[in-house]
Amino acid sequence: MKVIKSILYSFRDLIIRFLPDLKNKREYKFAFLVHPRNTSDVFRKYPGLKILPKKWLEKFLTFYWPVTLSKITGLKSIATGKSLYGFIITIPLTARQMMENRQLALRKIIQGTKLAEKLGARLIGLGGLTSSLSKGGLDLLEKININVTTGHAYTAYNVTQTFLKLVEILNANKSKIIVAVVGATGSVGSTSAKLIARAGFNRIILIDLERKKHFFADLIDEIKKLNPNSIITTSHQIQDIKSADFIITATNAPEATIRSDDLKSGAVVIDDAQPSDVAQDVLVRPDVLVVEAGVVHTPDILSHFNFNLKDRHDNFCCLAEVLILAAHEWNSHYVINRASLQLVDEISTMGRKLNFRIGEFQNFLEKISDEKIDIIRKIIKKIDVN
Repeated sequence: MKVIKSILYSFRDLIIRFLPDLKNKREYKFAFLVHPRNTSDVFRKYPGLKILPKKWLEKFLTFYWPVTLSKITGLKSIATGKSLYGFIITIPLTARQMMENRQLALRKIIQGTKLAEKLGARLIGLGGLTSSLSKGGLDLLEKININVTTGHAYTAYNVTQTFLKLVEILNANKSKIIVAVVGATGSVGSTSAKLIARAGFNRIILIDLERKKHFFADLIDEIKKLNPNSIITTSHQIQDIKSADFIITATNAPEATIRSDDLKSGAVVIDDAQPSDVAQDVLVRPDVLVVEAGVVHTPDILSHFNFNLKDRHDNFCCLAEVLILAAHEWNSHYVINRASLQLVDEISTMGRKLNFRIGEFQNFLEKISDEKIDIIRKIIKKIDVN
């Protein structure tokens, strides 16, 4: 019965794209656009597709269309107290497929955005790679009639808050900490680097691909204005995170970039990438802490889809940004291309009105235990003493 229902809803989403808009001016709806990170994510929605060989499945996905995954409930308007609801819409391409065929990915992103329009949404958030592959929404603006946000302002805020909280509970020495930012020239990476510098952390390593090196100069200038005492180094080699105590990673790589050999004992990795930047061999190291960044506890709000988070009221930050804006019944674009610190400060203030907060520390395997925190704390203390 569940399979039949999914098929019927899929064809509804195909047909609805060719019907008149369902927009109701008195009703505020919103949407969030995602994609499967890999074929395992596809099976969460369509378990029957497990019978297909991987090559056939991926070919099938290229011909499939964007569909509604679930309805988001529990959000209320701050102004009126009225219940608001939205949709999670997925485009049918895995992260690797999107990176390999960017034109096809953009076409599917536009189709997914137009589906949100037809469903009556006034605002859509760009999750996963849908932001970077549409140039932070810039490629969509002339093709759609809906307000857009990338989610990067609230994501960068929560990545930084996660970092600050970990520094505190691990009793790390602020003056000695070396922070590496992987994907440093991207929207989330660059904004996080600036927030860290503004918080008074001086020793920062900026790491990104060599083809993005022309972005470094402006970023360093901005960091220096926020923190004149900062000591900035740049690199194009992932192995240079070996000297870092804390690593914030926010790339759009389709596969893991950080391996166990890249990290020293006691290293803390704050991983904001979807799909994850961290290889499985890192997760099982007892002397390294990996925390999935960008997870927010959103009281009373349910996405009704299994994102593999550890609490049913947890959501990703990029979705949380949409929820915050929707609760304020926002009627313009928010973050397009890159997030400014002004937008970060604004969205964090709005989020506090909804009692949003950092979710419990977790990674892709488990919730982070007090025992694990204690192990890393002892390693850091030993390093500080030496």
